[in-house]
Parts: sequence; C-alpha cells; structure tokens
Amino acid sequence: MGNYLSTNYILPEETLVTYVELTYLKKNEIQYIVKILDNVNPGKLCENIQHRFTIDEVETILPQIRCSPFRDSIYRVFSSQKDNHLSLEDILDLCSAFSKHCPSKIRAAWAFYIFDFDGDNQISVDDLIETVHRLTRCDQDEHETIDSATAEHVARMVSCRQ
Repeated sequence: MGNYLSTNYILPEETLVTYVELTYLKKNEIQYIVKILDNVNPGKLCENIQHRFTIDEVETILPQIRCSPFRDSIYRVFSSQKDNHLSLEDILDLCSAFSKHCPSKIRAAWAFYIFDFDGDNQISVDDLIETVHRLTRCDQDEHETIDSATAEHVARMVSCRQ
C-alpha cells in the first residue's frame, strides 16, 4: 500500500536486519536497493539471492558510476568475484561505502583500494599519476588536458617523495 516497500518476498526480515547491522545503510535504504534491483531484472533475486548483476544493470540504478573516471576501479574493488558483476551484497557494500553515514576512516580505506590501481597495497607515484590523468581527461573522447610531465610533477608533489 502507498509507499510501503515490501521486499520480504525477496529478503527475509532476519537477513534484512543482518544487512542493517553489517552496513551503514538504513533498513529503508536496503529495501529500496532491493526493490530497484528487482525492477531492473525482475525475479532474479527471488530465484537466487546471490545473483550477480551486470555493469549495465548496476548503472541503471547507480548512473553516477558511469560518469566516474574511476569506474573500472570501483567495479574492481567492489566485485567480490572480480568478474565485473556485482551481487546484492557487493552493491550494498558499495552503497554503504558511499553513504553519508559511513565513517571517514572506512570511506578512506575503500578509497585507498580504488586509487591503488596496480594492486600493490600502496598508493605509489604511478597510482597518483594515473589519478591525475583520469581527473584531467575530457569526457568520452578522453583527450588529455594535462601532459605526462605535468601529471608526474603533480603526483610527486602530492606523494612527498621528491
């Protein structure tokens, strides 16, 4: 009735409570995510709560990721199977990390993994150069607005390793 989001047929109450405890999302936010995922691919979560959504399906509900220069890194970090697909739990982790309720330390830890492009568990000068390049590219054409020497100079200034 009305605005009531009934997701109990997909997500049992005890599972919903567990997700609330394990994320920085509120119950109604989780219910909303489940509802819109069910709208994107009807019945898939009912059939299999571990269903893995494609990038296109995820970007239907989170279109802001499509515009992010760190799009590929976000999917790399949040895809538990490293297969460019996200499960409900992966999507909840993603939404939780970007939630206004997520503590800065937790958000910073997720950001660290997103910016660690080479996966060596440190933010190196090369990672910073890649960040500068991604931030200075023009839209879909990806024409660089900053040359490599300038990007490296900025990265070295930021890294404190001169």
